[in-house]
Amino acid sequence: CNKGVIFHNITPAHFYAGTQLAQALTSGRAQLAALAAHVKLAIGVSQFNVEELKAAGFKNPHRVPLFIEPERFSAARADAKMLRRLKSDAPLMLTVGRVVAHKRTDDVLRLHAEVRRLEPKARLAIVGGLKAPEAFARRVLKEAKRIGGVSFLGRVSHAELVAAYRAADVYVSMSEHEGFGVPLIEAMASDLPVLAFAAAAVPETMGGRGIAFTEKHFAALAELALMPRYDAKLKAKLVAGQRRRLTQLSSTVAEAALEKALRPFVTARAPARKRARAKVAVVVQRFGKDITGGAEAHARQLALRLAKHVEVHVLTSTSVDHLKWDDTLPVGKSRDSALTVQRFAPSAPRDMRAFNRQSSRLFGRAQDGLHEEHWVAEQGPRLDGLLAHLSANADDYDAFIFFTYLYAPTVWGLPMVAKKALLVPTAHDEPPFQFDVFREAFERPRLLLCNTPEEEALIRARFRKAAPSKVVGVGIDALQGRVERFRRAFGIDGPYLLYVGRMEPGKGLPELTAFHRALEKRYHDAPWLLLAGGGDYVPKGPRIRVLGRISEQHKFDALSGAMAAVVPSKLESLSLLALEAFASGTPVIGHEGSPVVAGLVKRSHAGAVYGSAQSYAQAVRDVGASRPTLSKNAHQFARAFRWDRVIATYRAEIEHIRRSAR
Repeated sequence: CNKGVIFHNITPAHFYAGTQLAQALTSGRAQLAALAAHVKLAIGVSQFNVEELKAAGFKNPHRVPLFIEPERFSAARADAKMLRRLKSDAPLMLTVGRVVAHKRTDDVLRLHAEVRRLEPKARLAIVGGLKAPEAFARRVLKEAKRIGGVSFLGRVSHAELVAAYRAADVYVSMSEHEGFGVPLIEAMASDLPVLAFAAAAVPETMGGRGIAFTEKHFAALAELALMPRYDAKLKAKLVAGQRRRLTQLSSTVAEAALEKALRPFVTARAPARKRARAKVAVVVQRFGKDITGGAEAHARQLALRLAKHVEVHVLTSTSVDHLKWDDTLPVGKSRDSALTVQRFAPSAPRDMRAFNRQSSRLFGRAQDGLHEEHWVAEQGPRLDGLLAHLSANADDYDAFIFFTYLYAPTVWGLPMVAKKALLVPTAHDEPPFQFDVFREAFERPRLLLCNTPEEEALIRARFRKAAPSKVVGVGIDALQGRVERFRRAFGIDGPYLLYVGRMEPGKGLPELTAFHRALEKRYHDAPWLLLAGGGDYVPKGPRIRVLGRISEQHKFDALSGAMAAVVPSKLESLSLLALEAFASGTPVIGHEGSPVVAGLVKRSHAGAVYGSAQSYAQAVRDVGASRPTLSKNAHQFARAFRWDRVIATYRAEIEHIRRSAR
């Protein structure tokens, strides 16, 4: 196969003269030169590195710059505790990088000593680990103690790093051999003025912005280091210039440069044959008539109806269990009515305990891209075969419909076919929704097909550059229900509330069952709470009953006679249960913490919301007292959810993609 190398830098050995590392660095340059005859493509992250590659014997190396995502360094991403620790009335100078000889931490300390002569309370914060050789580290620590006002922060989280940048008055780099200078652009993204020694790739990285110097006159530099703190106009000018520089270091610029470098190695594909009938792929993490899940059910309902008009192929996993990503169903192609279903095996099962620990460490805190990508990998399912299929067969499909933003097949698969992609996000305000790793999924598709106005507003508020969007929703085909049949089948007597869905704590069931137990204790005539669905959560209570999985017919039989359907989850992009209840003429009691469900209840005038034990009891009483009127409103509201309208929208968008590809 073709072989390539991406080169970032090799530190000159003279910085480590007399140590074992010097020999390793010399050997590293020899190894780089030895690769030249065997590598088809060489990429340097700066022109400085490109010149080094040329000197090593590489032919026609390409420059593909690193890029920055400024949003990751906004003030909102800063760790509050670290901010409080670093903020004070005394000036603060910051440097980021390993405490090693070639980063010239010793020169940073010399500058700090001069700054302390001008401002005795001035401080220096150093972010980065202490590295071998130990003699240099000991010397640095000894000198820092002598000067005073130095804080070694060590390795920090991304949120703590942002706080350090945001708390400082100036960023200082004394390094004499940077291959690019990542902390320089991170400081720029944090609106922190940069003061840097203009050696190696530093001038290229700074692009004429910030303050660059070519001689280390520490007394003069000390005055420069203090100026941004006391000269507001100068600081504003520096920050404005640095912001302009960041526009030249965007992912778009890097992507275009990489595409140009790879172009000679891309095999031209034969033009796709023209088809009278569009060929569409539906990409979803799980699929099947027996799989419980709102997004999965939505995907199947849509695919089956769309197959009457276009050729539909479902690309999915062999998994049934969305917690473990088990390899249960056969790999390969099968038929589901008019659908072709192609399944790919997950590369690894998921350890939920380890994943939950990882999530608890990451949620609610700003993260760098690497940690977010690791989370997506563990969230899964990791379907290497599916990604390979997209890469090899993208031209065989006219359009792709991705379901659910949250899972790896969408995060990694959608950008591969973005020009032909439609996304059904099923988004709600949950902790991972704040991750920037999902930005491409929301920004790059042709269209976002949202389920509710609340979901659309949530996405547009979170992702400023989100793709165009439409509120499409779903259609509801309610089966004719007979409550007597349900009562006989399950031995149900008396009034009841109904929940149908996954039996998991994350669906709000612990709170719901606690509120219902409180209701039963207060009112002797409290209705039953019937819970139907698969899962491990089994609540107990005097008037609580778990039915397990029930058929579609039994579900609509049960809905037809329920006092109300209950939707306890706060995290909903669309509640199919609520819509099915409305179509059955059944009111809905939903959690007020879900904007989507609360919005459905408000617009339909066919239910009530709750958020506490007291409001739950009141909602049950209100629905019971007004059920005939609420039932009439529910029927009327459900008429708007028609599959013919939904499918017409999808067909129009698919045809639009086909026309634009011609």
